[in-house]
Amino acid sequence: MKETGAKEEEEDEYMVIRKQLKFPVDKCPSWPVSFFLGLQQYLIMFGPTFAIPVILSPSLCIADNEVAKGQLLNTMFVMCGIATMLQVFLGTRLPIIQSGSYIYFGVAAAMMSKTACQDEYFIEENGVNVSVNYDPNWHTRMAELQGNLMLASVVQILLGGLGLVGFLLKVIGPITITVLISLIGLCLAGVAAGSASQHWGISLGMVMLITLFSEYLKNVPFPIPIISCKGKFGVSIKWVKVFSTLSIILSIIIMWTLCGILTATDTFPEDSSARVVNLTEKVAKGNWFYFPYPGQFGMPTVSVGGFVGMFAGVIGGVIESIGDYYACAKLAGAPPPPKYVLNRGILMEGVGCFLTGLCGPGIGVTSYSENIGAIGLTKVGSTRVIFCSSIMMLVIGCIGKIGVFFASMPEPIIGGMYLVMFGIITAVGISNLQFVDLTSSRNVFVIGISIYMGVVVPMWTSSIRATNPDALSTGSEALDQLVIVILESGMIVGAVLACFLDNTIPGSAKERVSYPGMENYEKATKQCGNVELIRKVYYVPGTEWICNKVPLFRKLPFVQK
Repeated sequence: MKETGAKEEEEDEYMVIRKQLKFPVDKCPSWPVSFFLGLQQYLIMFGPTFAIPVILSPSLCIADNEVAKGQLLNTMFVMCGIATMLQVFLGTRLPIIQSGSYIYFGVAAAMMSKTACQDEYFIEENGVNVSVNYDPNWHTRMAELQGNLMLASVVQILLGGLGLVGFLLKVIGPITITVLISLIGLCLAGVAAGSASQHWGISLGMVMLITLFSEYLKNVPFPIPIISCKGKFGVSIKWVKVFSTLSIILSIIIMWTLCGILTATDTFPEDSSARVVNLTEKVAKGNWFYFPYPGQFGMPTVSVGGFVGMFAGVIGGVIESIGDYYACAKLAGAPPPPKYVLNRGILMEGVGCFLTGLCGPGIGVTSYSENIGAIGLTKVGSTRVIFCSSIMMLVIGCIGKIGVFFASMPEPIIGGMYLVMFGIITAVGISNLQFVDLTSSRNVFVIGISIYMGVVVPMWTSSIRATNPDALSTGSEALDQLVIVILESGMIVGAVLACFLDNTIPGSAKERVSYPGMENYEKATKQCGNVELIRKVYYVPGTEWICNKVPLFRKLPFVQK
């Protein structure tokens, strides 16, 4: 009886939320309205996604190559669009946007550190050697990221395809997740400081504007003129809360304009990174249209160290996504996702990571939590809206000059974005401590030593290699890279240590609580009574017919029973 009551209570909870939505997951607004709402979802994921190639560029030795960074940005948006479509139609079939994951940056930096960037390179133009400040052979570095991501994503595909997600969640608890995600932000602190220090005034101005729009003005409505063409022509004013959605875009526009004005008045020194110079010339170098394709950066390559690093990133993405699926279903008015839906979602996310490895930019995708939160604010959980957003990603990603334009943004503005985004990533990791008993000295010890080692070990490794490049040499190139990738990636050091200690140090049931995603995964074995709604939301078209024709098909972990 208790189980039945809990089941009914859970059904009542999602039905109550469903009645509050303007468009739940299985309802569709008109196409014009869907594209408008899709634009809002696109703008939410734009800022963090735009930062991906910029953060990656120093590791690839192309920090001053706007065309190359533009290509990475275009490719990232196209891959996010494709991965989102796969998730919406063949994965969980929930309104979830797939975007690049920051969990891979520490790994990428460690992988590329084996060969340091030079101050000067030479390329041949018209028979003459010309000096440039970027590596003309950067494609070889990208190929290594791509190949290792492809190999690691195969593991993710197998986790979903074989239904092994539950086992993974039993081993990795909230302590490990806290350490893993927190160290992503902490280990990127040097990147943020390096960009922001180019001009602290502009960077801090960016931070203040983002804070103003996203926090202080988030509930302040702004008048938007609406033109009505139905019946009698007219114009009406609608008050919309736009500041939180457009916080990053508005801040970029204001600070970029300010940099332009200060450049025109020669307020900035000639060598300042905050100057806006040759923007038209830089944009002119990019093609109007850019279509990413498999192998565009060369044949992908693999290495032992690179695979281990990418594998750690993939596992972190899987754990994060399980919680996102359940949260998205709840906010979108869908029944709790059955276990086969979770398996299918992880499988298709693995396919998305494989494609980003195949075409570039070598950074895997994962569910984007901020867009899930937007569903609760807009009360629109329709998958058509997310589909429209994915179309925008594809279209804008294929316009080459847009990528070059944003890649030409002054570095201090980007530094301001880093300070906010990396701080939020660190805080998201810390927020997982809500599931941890912090009155336990055992848990405090595991968290403290793991985070501290995740910060100290990479610092020591970098410093000793700077003094003596062969200090960690083992005599084997493959083993050398494995050691360097592990020791220079704070995320791997901290997470592996936290996972080991959490699973080996004795503790009570209260101390060794499992990750909430595990609870969600177990709940997923119990379907709610609304079978028709489950069929409408979660069944992939055509699979019922296949199951009827081939009953063994139902035995697969990602197919409805």
